[in-house]
Amino acid sequence: AKKHVESEDNIWVSALVAAMPNLTHVQMAQATIDDSSLVCLLHALTANVSCLEYIGLEWLGLGSRLATVRSIMSGLVPADLATPVRSLHLNLAANNLGDGGVKIIAESGAMLTSLTLACNFITERGTGMLAKWLPSSGLLALELSDNYFGDQGIASLLVTDGRRQSAYSPYNQLTSLGLNSCCLTDTSLRMLTDALTYNWAPLASLRILRNNRMSPGAKVAL
Repeated sequence: AKKHVESEDNIWVSALVAAMPNLTHVQMAQATIDDSSLVCLLHALTANVSCLEYIGLEWLGLGSRLATVRSIMSGLVPADLATPVRSLHLNLAANNLGDGGVKIIAESGAMLTSLTLACNFITERGTGMLAKWLPSSGLLALELSDNYFGDQGIASLLVTDGRRQSAYSPYNQLTSLGLNSCCLTDTSLRMLTDALTYNWAPLASLRILRNNRMSPGAKVAL
């Protein structure tokens, strides 16, 4: 992937990154920053700060600027497949990304361990794209809360490629999945239960709060 070239207007980025070699968390929710500077900064951080653990980009309205999303994700593409997946949480909540934004993320080739896509108007089409990406994404945690895709969204998320499926290893590596307020019913719980039985993922944490169409008994059963 092509790296974002630092312009004269963004010379400050190099100085800032050099001054914070031990930076672990970057929170830019609702920040007032132009797209060129944002991408330049994020590329510089991911390339030069090895201990970076969290990037928060909530409420930036990136759904209307999907080219910027593509540039951001390109900075998370490993140089080669032998490169270990970096332990990084990218928070893109509340950006109105929609399925178009999910498509860019899923096709980017990016690898990271944790991704938040809460409150982004994702439908079953978007969860289907995520399903195809999960096995190669490196993701251990995925947060999809407050996307009202319902049971059809879960059905799409749980679709597997038979060529990748194995009885001896999980289809993907997710250990944490957030599905609060996604308009799920008992049908979703049955699908999730069946998928986990057949080694879809080694989940240790499943969050299904505020799905009011779901019966209390079904939650207990899961």
